[in-house]
Amino acid sequence: MKSAALALAASGWVILLTGCGLAANPQPPTLWLPEPVKNLTAVRVGDQLELHWTMPRHTTDQVELKGPQRAHVCWVDGLKPAQHLDLKACHADGDGEFPPDKPASFTAQLPAELNSGTPRGVSFFVELENRAGKTAGPSNAAWVATGAAPPAVTGLRLETDANGVVVRWQAAAPEPGMVMRLHRTLVTQPKAPKPSEENGAPPPQEQTLEVELSRSDAGGALDRDATLDHVWRYTAQRVLEINVDARALEIAGVASEPVTIDAKDVFPPAVPTGLTAVVDEQAKAIDLSWTPDTAPDLVGYFVYRQDVTAATGWERVSGTTPVVPPSFDDRNVVPGHRYAYAVSAVDRDGNESARSGPVKEGLPQ
Repeated sequence: MKSAALALAASGWVILLTGCGLAANPQPPTLWLPEPVKNLTAVRVGDQLELHWTMPRHTTDQVELKGPQRAHVCWVDGLKPAQHLDLKACHADGDGEFPPDKPASFTAQLPAELNSGTPRGVSFFVELENRAGKTAGPSNAAWVATGAAPPAVTGLRLETDANGVVVRWQAAAPEPGMVMRLHRTLVTQPKAPKPSEENGAPPPQEQTLEVELSRSDAGGALDRDATLDHVWRYTAQRVLEINVDARALEIAGVASEPVTIDAKDVFPPAVPTGLTAVVDEQAKAIDLSWTPDTAPDLVGYFVYRQDVTAATGWERVSGTTPVVPPSFDDRNVVPGHRYAYAVSAVDRDGNESARSGPVKEGLPQ
């Protein structure tokens, strides 16, 4: 019996080894260290720094992160890559918590010592910490320039012009490398495109323009790309473009408050020129012609007449609808009377130009 029991036990041990699955090799517990940030960017505006990056999804040992992760922002002098960073020398500038696998934004106050003096480069980093305050290393470096920021834009106002929108601001002292950056956004546009748009691309929804302020600041500029009969919104911002250690960096001033304009076209076409009058005795008419107007939104012309002989006032003789060709035959004339003629141009918005200089002609008896 004892031998049989031992044999059975031995047999069972063999079955246990060969018939049951083994557990995986034991692994060390995760330290919950978030992977380092790889796409940190920084934009300086006045005395503030706007940082943007994407939070990682996993820890360094590929365990999915759960819940908000702690982020520590710090900076060092010089344009240094992350591999040359001494974390002990990195000056703290703020902390926050951010969910994993999401875009992250953080606004840091630029230290007072970085807001004045000769511009130089500094490097900002983000470190993601676990609950024990440990980190897998800093992010990539985001470089910014120190020194005084350009003055904020004040007094922004807009005016319509026959050639676009005039943007005006309170002028300031010019500075080498300074530009005025105008950001224009399309708010609404007419249902029917302007004639200038019919054969080309419509105006973009957003566009950024620059005005050089290195030598002078005129306090305004004409935006010729802002098509009339649209509603536009503008912001303006002075930006200082500098070179630090062979790298192009920017210091932006505080942007203006947005200003909106309904840029209605209230500007008439040019006054017609080259008006001539010729008698057509056979047709008993006076034939008029003039130089065509080249305005893209022109719809036609109105013709006006005054009976000089009868000393009457001016009247429109071309009807209520503008004539399209640059010519007109006046057949409602009296032989022996002398007439004065003038022509005006009309655009799609109903804006009518002043009348041309008069010409005189009469039909013989």
